[in-house]
Amino acid sequence: MTELIAPSSSASSGTNAAVTCTNCNLDNLCIPKGLVREEIDELTLLVNRNNIRQKGEPIYHAGGSFKGIIALRSGSAKLVTLDSNGNELIVDFIFPGELLGFDGLASQVHSCSAIALETVNFCHLPAQKVEQLAANTPGFSNVLLQRSCDQYESQVENMMLSRRTADERVACFILRISERLRVRGYSELEFRLTMSREEMGNHLGIAHETISRIIRNFQDRNLIEVKSKQLKITNKKELFNFYTSYSLNSPK
Repeated sequence: MTELIAPSSSASSGTNAAVTCTNCNLDNLCIPKGLVREEIDELTLLVNRNNIRQKGEPIYHAGGSFKGIIALRSGSAKLVTLDSNGNELIVDFIFPGELLGFDGLASQVHSCSAIALETVNFCHLPAQKVEQLAANTPGFSNVLLQRSCDQYESQVENMMLSRRTADERVACFILRISERLRVRGYSELEFRLTMSREEMGNHLGIAHETISRIIRNFQDRNLIEVKSKQLKITNKKELFNFYTSYSLNSPK
């Protein structure tokens, strides 16, 4: 079963070599992507590594001063905000190689909280180092702009998804996780859902009872298999077809 732990790096396999931004196996997904070697070397000197949080512990809090850019090396986290009534709304789930912290970059105050869903290990580029790197490293500003645009596009996709049926939203959610894990070197067909049904429903705007019903329906259709939190996609093509064609066949 796929666990959300960074795949082993050839640079450190069989040795005790310290993992840096230069030899990290997530460098093509994390901040170093798009930087030249000299810029990566400078980044290596500024990043704090091997920061650990246990399940349920915050990486940073909403309303707190901007902590900098966080890059998950292993584990998973949820990005949450509060509505006007103080209810938790889950903005996104974050996996290894993905970045956190952009919710505080513009205003220098975090608008969301980042909470560990399991034990996480992350690298931290402190706020003052972000400014230093942006001033001295031209490629870094482009990286921040690109990542900000990526997160904006993700928000647009989530808004469009909210207009879909509940069944389509769950199918798309599973397929998105599958793709995000695939590009990170994990199995795209078999993985562990580290979030609860309640958290999944919160993110998708669906009652957790409905989430459970839809997952049972997908299992009955032989699209997936679920045992506890372990999920296996048994027919990815049909799951994708279900997502893309379901609305066309749904009662009007």
